[in-house]
Amino acid sequence: MGTVYTEEPHNWNEIQPYVRTDRGEFAKEVLAGRKCFFYDTCSFRRHAGIGETYVKSLLNYMKRQETMVVITRCVLMELVSQRGILNQEYMDYCRWMEAFGIPVFLIYEEDIFSVMEICYGTNARMNSLLSWAVRMLKSPASTITRVLEEDRSLRDEVIGGKNADRGGLYRDFFAKIRGNKEPQDNLGEELLAVCLYILSQLPGEEDGKFSIITDDKGAARRIDELFRRTNRGFGGSRIILFSTPKLVQILYEEGFIRDECAIRAWLRAGTVGNISVLGTRVYDLRSNEISLGCQELAWLIVERGIHITF
Repeated sequence: MGTVYTEEPHNWNEIQPYVRTDRGEFAKEVLAGRKCFFYDTCSFRRHAGIGETYVKSLLNYMKRQETMVVITRCVLMELVSQRGILNQEYMDYCRWMEAFGIPVFLIYEEDIFSVMEICYGTNARMNSLLSWAVRMLKSPASTITRVLEEDRSLRDEVIGGKNADRGGLYRDFFAKIRGNKEPQDNLGEELLAVCLYILSQLPGEEDGKFSIITDDKGAARRIDELFRRTNRGFGGSRIILFSTPKLVQILYEEGFIRDECAIRAWLRAGTVGNISVLGTRVYDLRSNEISLGCQELAWLIVERGIHITF
C-alpha cells in the first residue's frame, strides 16, 4: 500500500494551541501590513531541528520584522507524511514562534482567496489569477498537470477559462490537487508558487512583503521562473526567496547572530557534506553556484568574503 497523506494529523490537538487557522483572521493580518514568511517542507524541518538555543536568533529577526509565518496545508501533509502525526520538534518550533509573539497561520491554500475577496469584487478576476499562475507553472512531470489531464472539466475551467465567474473554482482546484498528492513529488512547492503569485497581485503591496523560505534549489528555480514569466504579463510585487544560508548571512549582518560557532550550527542543521549556495565572492561579480564546507562558508560570511544570493 502506498503512502496515504492526511490533511489533519492524528495529534492535531497537540499543535492546535500554537497555530491559527481562521481564514478571516488570516486576511486581516495580511492586509494589516505584516510581512509573511511562507515555509516549504524541507526548510521547516531544518529550522525545527536547529534547537531552541540557536533558533532564537531567527525568531528575534522575525519579531523585529513584524512577521507572520504561514504553513500551507500541503506542506503540513508532507510534514505529517506516512505516520500521520507531527513530530515533537515541529510542534516545539510552532510553540517557540507563538511564544515570541510571531503568529503562525496554518492555512488551506484556498484561504488566500479570503484576502483576494476583499480586494477584488468579481470571481472572474480572482479565477483569472489562478488560471494564469497554473498555466505558467505547470510542467509535463507535475501532479498538477496529471490531475488536470485526468479531470478535463476542471482543466477547461482552470486552464481554458470556461465558467470564468464561477464561485468556488479555486476551492475545487486546491482540494482536488491535494487529494492526488504522491510520494516524492514537489506539490507543496508548486502550490506555494501558485499562492504566492496570487498574493503578489494584491494592489499597493511593497516588494518583499511575501517571502518563501526554501532550501530546495529546484523548487526555488521553478518559483523564480514562474515570477519572471508572469511579471511580463501581470505586474506584481516582488517575492523574496530565502535559503537558510542566505538567512544566516542576514542574521549575522544585522547582529542577530554574533559568532562563527552559531553560524556553523545553523549551516550544519539538516545538511550532510558540502553546502551549495548561489552567490558571489569578493573578487567575482558573477553569481555562481559555490560548494563549500560548513567551516569555510561560516568563515567567509564572517569575513564578508561572500555575498549569498540564495
